[in-house]
Amino acid sequence: MKRGVKKFVTLVLVFTALVFSGLVTAQEAPSAVDGIRTATVKEMQIAGSYVYVLANEEGEEVWLATTPGFVKDISYGDTIEFLGEVEMQGFHSKGLGKTFNSIWFISQIRVKQDDTTEDAAE
Repeated sequence: MKRGVKKFVTLVLVFTALVFSGLVTAQEAPSAVDGIRTATVKEMQIAGSYVYVLANEEGEEVWLATTPGFVKDISYGDTIEFLGEVEMQGFHSKGLGKTFNSIWFISQIRVKQDDTTEDAAE
């Protein structure tokens, strides 16, 4: 298994064990974010088994990583909603040849629905 993937898997396993043991709750975990976050897609790159998404969240650039199946309906310029699940700092992607200061590994991402569309459907 690749080193970066090993670090990620280890982090997820440790976090999960702590949550289920009751030693840490999701609210206490420094890398868990409550609630849906919104951003605009600026760039998308595929490398290995991940898609890396650069997005603008309230004027700040944020990198996201997920699997290709989760971004199949997402395009440049789309406003997206996602849950920041696990943040890794200093993560190196061999596929991109890039080290990220901060990157969020996510499994829930979608194009934000227009509020007027939702109101009209009710």
